[in-house]
Amino acid sequence: MDYIKQLEKAFDEYFGKKAPALPQNIKEIIVKIAPYLAIISVILTIPAILLIFGLGSLATTLAPLGGVQSVATLPTMWVSILLLIPVVVLEAMAVPGLFARSSKAWQYMFWAQIISVVSSLVQFNIIGALISAVIGFYLLFQVKSLYK
Repeated sequence: MDYIKQLEKAFDEYFGKKAPALPQNIKEIIVKIAPYLAIISVILTIPAILLIFGLGSLATTLAPLGGVQSVATLPTMWVSILLLIPVVVLEAMAVPGLFARSSKAWQYMFWAQIISVVSSLVQFNIIGALISAVIGFYLLFQVKSLYK
């Protein structure tokens, strides 16, 4: 946990203090719509997780027929699926606190963003991970002061 606190401090320095600040009215809008975006994300992701598990088990069974390349991607696929689950759980846990503007909800969203970036890196989606990290952490740290 100490490492995550250090990471949060470093991100706060770069994305919260050194980065160009969003106007206050934009921050307020982001904070007001954040719980609804989290709800939509959870609603859209839960069926996807269930579908992935169904198709994932089928892919695991048929992958050896596809050759070595298919078998090599299986661990990556399953790790990505397993990393998606805590992201959804954290977002769902954050929803009530996002409405209340609690710092704990902000913390859940921060952890979800970290796991999401790690998931992209596991999939070797370096550019996607970089874009997601920059945009996600920028927005998170710009509105952090509005969560108490």
